[in-house]
Amino acid sequence: MRKYLFIIVAAIIKLSFFNHRSIRKAVELCEEGKGIPQVKKDILAVNWRVSCDK
Repeated sequence: MRKYLFIIVAAIIKLSFFNHRSIRKAVELCEEGKGIPQVKKDILAVNWRVSCDK
């Protein structure tokens, strides 16, 4: 049972890490285009949205 719990927690952490990297990249691209990024995300960054206002 602990093995499966560890696998689930590790998968959630990995997903959150890669989503945070994607959010940072989207913000960087917006700022390079002289825009103002608007970020909305939940605590683990599973659901997120970045809009770029110019």
